[in-house]
Parts: sequence; C-alpha cells; structure tokens
Amino acid sequence: MDRHNLLYQSLLVCVVTIALIRVLIKLFLTRPPKVRLPAGPWKLRVIGSMHHLVNALPHRALRDLTRVQGPLMMLQLGEIPLVVVSSKEMARKVLKTHDANFATRPRLLSDIVFSPTGEYWRKLRQLCAAEILGPKRVLTFGHIREQEMATEVARIRAAGPSTAVFHNLANSIVVRASFGTCRGKPTSSCRQSVLASSWRAGSRSPTWRPVLAAVTGMRRALEQIHRTVDTTLEKIIKERRGIWGSKRRQGEEDENLAAIFDMFASGTGTLVSALCWGMSELMRNKRVMSKLQGEIQQAFHGKATVTEADLQESSLPYLKLVIKETLRLHPPAPLLVPRESIEACEVEGYTIPARSRVVVNVWEIGGGPKCWDDADEFKPERFEDSMVDFHGSSYEYLPFGAGRRMCPGIAYGLPVIEMVLLQLLYHFNWSLPDGVNELDMSEAHGLGLRRKSPLLLCAAPFVVPESTCESTTSLNKLPMHGHRIKINLVCA
Repeated sequence: MDRHNLLYQSLLVCVVTIALIRVLIKLFLTRPPKVRLPAGPWKLRVIGSMHHLVNALPHRALRDLTRVQGPLMMLQLGEIPLVVVSSKEMARKVLKTHDANFATRPRLLSDIVFSPTGEYWRKLRQLCAAEILGPKRVLTFGHIREQEMATEVARIRAAGPSTAVFHNLANSIVVRASFGTCRGKPTSSCRQSVLASSWRAGSRSPTWRPVLAAVTGMRRALEQIHRTVDTTLEKIIKERRGIWGSKRRQGEEDENLAAIFDMFASGTGTLVSALCWGMSELMRNKRVMSKLQGEIQQAFHGKATVTEADLQESSLPYLKLVIKETLRLHPPAPLLVPRESIEACEVEGYTIPARSRVVVNVWEIGGGPKCWDDADEFKPERFEDSMVDFHGSSYEYLPFGAGRRMCPGIAYGLPVIEMVLLQLLYHFNWSLPDGVNELDMSEAHGLGLRRKSPLLLCAAPFVVPESTCESTTSLNKLPMHGHRIKINLVCA
C-alpha cells in the first residue's frame, strides 16, 4: 500500500514540476514576436521627440527628419506616437489602402473637422453639404462673392495705405454665406488658437493634461475662445429663432448654426493663405503675371465690371493652372489635419500602433523633386494636358487631402479664389513698393502655411475703355491714371 501511495505522490510531483517548468519557460524564455515600428530620431525621456521641432517650422523640420529616417517615420511627442507620411507611395497606403483604419480624428474639438468617424460625423458632413458646401448651394452664393468683390475694388481705388484686403474679403464672404448677414466678424484665430494648443504639452501628455493645461495657460486660452464663440452664436441663434419660429425643432437650429460656424472658422484662414501666396508668386514671376493678365483682359476687355455670370461663361484655363500651382507649392494645411489609427495595422512591413496620430506632409510631397521636375519653380504650365488634380486621386498632389476625411470645402473655396484673383488682376496693375527689389517669402511659425510678413503691394488702376477694342496680350501697354496706392493684402 505504501508503495502505491509513494508512486502516486511521485507521479503528482513530476506532473506539477513539468507544468511549473513550462510556465516558467513561457514567462521568462519565450519572448513575444518583435514588432517592427517605423524608424524615428533619437528621443528624450518624458518629452520624446519634441525637441526636434523646437523653434522650427513643423513641415520643414519633419522634411529634414524624413530625409534621414525614410518616408514613413515615427516620432514620440510626449505620450503620443506620431507617424509622419512623406511620399506619394506611403500616402496612397494610408489614405486609400488603409483609409478605413485611419479615418478617425484625435479628440481635440467636437466639430466636423475633428469629429471621430461615426454617425454624428456623417450627419454633420451631410448637413454642411446641404447648407453651404454643396455645388448647388455654392452657386447661390455667387451674388455674395460678386457684391463683396465689387465693394473691395471700389475701396481699393479710394483707399489709403494698409488695407487688409484678403482678410476682409474672406471674412465678409464666408460670414454672409454662413450667417446671412455681414455682422461683426468673428476671426479664424479661434481655430488657430485651438490647433496651436493641440501641440502644447497638455495635449501630448494626457495623464498630466489637467495640471499642464493650467500651467501653460492652455485652459485659460480655450475658455476665452469658447466665451467668444458662444457670445457670437447666441446672437445668431436668437435672430434665427425669430425668423424660423416654429418651423424648426428646438435645438436643431443650434446644431445647424454651430456646424456652419465651424465652416467659417475652417475656411477663412485657408482662403487668406491661398490668396496671399498666389499674389506673392505672381509678383515674383512677371512672365506668369503678364500671361495671366493677358488672358483675363482678352476675355473681358471692354467691360467695366466682371460678374459671376461672366466668370462662369469664360473658361480662363491659365487662371486655373496658376491656382493649382499655388496650392502645390503652398498648401494651406501643409500637414493636413491629423488622423488617428483605430486599430494596429501594417503598412509596408511596419506596424502602426492603435491610437497613433498620423500626419501627411503634403508640402514635402507636392514640392519634392521625386514627383516634379523643377519642383521649386513656379510653373503653372506643368499642369497643362495633365491628369493630376486636387480631388484626391493623385497622391503626389494633395492640398485638400484624400479619402473619407478629405476636405469637403473644395467647391466652396475655389470660386472665391478665382473671383478675387480675377478682379484684382483685371482692375489693377500691381508692383512692389519703392525701394523693394525682392519679395520676402518667409513663412510664419505655426501649423498653417502663412506669410511671416504682410504682403504690401502698390495698386495702379487700369483705364477700362468704354467699347471693346482689339485684344491686348500685354497689360503693361494699357494706360493708367492716378497715383499708385500702397495696399496691405493680408492682415498681419
């Protein structure tokens, strides 16, 4: 009997020992498969890779880093992993092949731009398309663009120095289209402040966000922005309630106007940026300026004013090429709006962890020599007979992004840019101020691509003949009257 008990005990000890050894081997000797992450620069504790971006333009600093690390690079900004895409091939993988996984946004704001992918975001997008961004709605705003531009042309003719043309125009057009009246203009600095705050320490260290938000002043800045926005919206909502009466359900107009206010905040800064850089490039390239003014003068020669109907009837192909080339070299959002990975996924053999933020450096892709000949030169002719466009199918040219979260305001912004450039070049001849031989093209610090210094130009009105004369290809031969007017085309 004792022998049997001893045998059973020995077997039990052997089984337990073998099981324990297997558990220990699994815990200490078997390592999980190694995850291959994208390469990145060296990091410091706590702040990660943030020191590489200090006192530098983000899109240019990231370009310099990706030249060393490769077209798919990972940074660590505090606690947040940031993946940087900087080639046409990688952009196609992220924005097309894996678009569904990268279709959400980091939770920075509760609007159409930063709303996570879902039912709420789809409703907001449908609402904005129906109310302001759809092609039919954009056509109905033609009279607003026409009236505001006519007012601005008259103001330039009678103006003294330092008139903030582009900022006033963008504000007036977007405010009237959004709210129906040209009220006191809330500025796009609200959104710019929020976006800037998203790069502060509080947003990069979620664990310490409450403390860091108070220390850095981010909390106070955001509270001030919310008070400004709420005051503006409350006035508009009260007016609309009086107009709509019982036709709308309570709360529905609040949601509609808040979404449209987001369109205002998003659209004003990008319009000002595109117009300023467009005029800057034209001033640096006299050949392009002369050719564009010749096309405009030939199309509308003899007209005292140019209307939206005149613009719709004329094709003006070179104007469209100039706008395309401007957006290639100076995309208003050089890194697009950040995306966020929903789940971990593999891109070209590299693992992108879940909840990583992803930016696409469209400034580097659009201005790099890998995709473009003479990439640094302003040559609108490069788009002649080219299938490349900005509708999200050409990944070497993505000023508005691509995929599900592509910018929905293309049809809204392009007519404004076309009308403003047309009117300014049709009614005025532009030159640099006395003593200025070369235009400063420096960029301001920030996430948007803005000029560092105001764009100061001199405008000399053209004399428009009463009757149509022979077409003129060079506007330098047209007579002018009056003195040159020094104009600040952008509000610094």
